[in-house]
Amino acid sequence: MASAGCGARWSDDQRAAVLSRSEGRSVSATGAGDVADDGTGEVAVGTEAGGAESAASGGSGSKTGGAAASGTKAATGAGKSLPCAQPSKEKGVTDTQITVGALSSESGPVPGLGSSAAAAVRAQVALRNATGGVCARKVVLKEVDDGTDNARYRAGLRALNPDVLGISGGFAVGDIGSESLVNELQIPIVNSPTGRTGELRWVFDINPDFPRPDMVIGKYKYLYDQGRRKVSMTYIAVDQSRIEANIQRKLMEAAGLQIVHVNELPLSTLSYDSAARAAANSGADYLWFIADTNGAANMARSVYGTGHQWPVKEFSYTTYGTKFIDIAGAEAAEGASSWLRSLPTEEASTNKAMADYVEWMNRAAPGLPQDLFSIDSWVSAKVFFEALEALPGPITREAWVKQMETLDNYDAGGMYAPITLGKDLSKGCFMGMIVKGGKWTRMAPTGKGYLC
Repeated sequence: MASAGCGARWSDDQRAAVLSRSEGRSVSATGAGDVADDGTGEVAVGTEAGGAESAASGGSGSKTGGAAASGTKAATGAGKSLPCAQPSKEKGVTDTQITVGALSSESGPVPGLGSSAAAAVRAQVALRNATGGVCARKVVLKEVDDGTDNARYRAGLRALNPDVLGISGGFAVGDIGSESLVNELQIPIVNSPTGRTGELRWVFDINPDFPRPDMVIGKYKYLYDQGRRKVSMTYIAVDQSRIEANIQRKLMEAAGLQIVHVNELPLSTLSYDSAARAAANSGADYLWFIADTNGAANMARSVYGTGHQWPVKEFSYTTYGTKFIDIAGAEAAEGASSWLRSLPTEEASTNKAMADYVEWMNRAAPGLPQDLFSIDSWVSAKVFFEALEALPGPITREAWVKQMETLDNYDAGGMYAPITLGKDLSKGCFMGMIVKGGKWTRMAPTGKGYLC
C-alpha cells in the first residue's frame, strides 16, 4: 500500500484515531441521500436506507443558481453541441441522465471518516446540475457507505457497476484488496485510493506518487534555502506512518536535509510531553510530525510547553482545514506549518475554481471541514465530468479512460498544483501555510503559485 508523499495513507488502526475528522454534521451510517434545493438558496441533505441516489441542484442564492430553478430542463438543455451529447448505450447513461457512483467510509470504527469527501462529490454534482448538467444530461449520484470494510467496499462496487458510468470522488478505506474486482468490472474510477487500485488502468489517483523516490521537490529545496539542515521526525508507530516517514526522509535527504532524530510513538500515546522534549533536545531545526488532528494538537501543546523555539514545525496533512487551531489553542498552534497541493480556501477570491468549491461546500455541507480530503474528492468529481465533456464522440467507459490518459498538466482550473494525472505521477508541487495570529496564512511561495 504505497503512499504518495503528498498525502497520508493510514493503516486501519491509525484511522481509528482520526476521530476529529468527523467534526460537524455527519451523514447517516446507511449512506447519504437525496440532495435538493429547499428554496432557501441552500442544499438540503436527506438519508435513505442502503445506497443512496441523488440528483443535486443548487438554490437561487448562488452565483450560478439561475439554472437550478429549472431543474432537469437546465441540466438537459445545455451542451447539446458537444460530441459527448450523442446517444450512448454505456452503463449509467441515458438520453437525459448520467449516473455516477461514489464510495466513502461514513460508518465503522470512525463514523464520519469519509463525510467531507462524500459531501464534496454531492457539492460538485449540485454545481454541475445548477449550470446545465454534463453532456446535455442531468447528473444523478448513487452513494455507498463501505463501513470502513473491505468486503462491503467490494459488494458496494459490484452493486453500483450495472447502474453507473464510473466512480467520481469519495474517500473509502475499504478499497484495499479490490484490484482484481476493478479489473473484472472495468469500471472507471478517479479518487484518492488508499490501496493499490491506483496502479490499474481504470483508476486515476488524484494524489499520485512521485516519479522517483529521491526527487528534489520545491518544498524541501525551499526549506534548505531557508537554512534548515537537521530534521526531527516524530510519528505514530504503525506501518503506514513508517512508510510515509520513509518517503519523506528520502525526499528530504535528496534536498540536502539530514535526519538526526526519529521517534515512533505508540498508537495509545496520550501525553506528547516526552516526545516534544526529545525533539527539542535533538539539535534539529525542523520538526516533522504526523498524526490525526487531535494528536497534532496535543503535540503542538507539548511543543509549546517546552519553550523551545522551532524555526520550522510541520504538522502534516491533518491540520489545515480542520479544527486544529481551536483544539491546540492559538498560542500552541502559532507557527505550525502544513503543505498543500491546492490553493488554500483563504485565497478563494483569487480563483474561480476554488471559489466554486468553497461556495458549494458551504451550501451542501456547512458543518463539515473543507479539508484536504474534501478538496481531493471535489477535484476528482470535477475532472471526471471535464473528461466526459472533452470526449470526441459518444460516452463510453473506454473513451473516458483514453481521455483521462491524455491529462499531463492537470490543475483543476488553477485551484490545484499541476499533476500528470494521465500517468498517475506527481510533479512535486506544493504551497506552504503557517499559523500566524491564530489564522492560517500563506508561507511559501509568497504571493501566489506553488513550489515545484
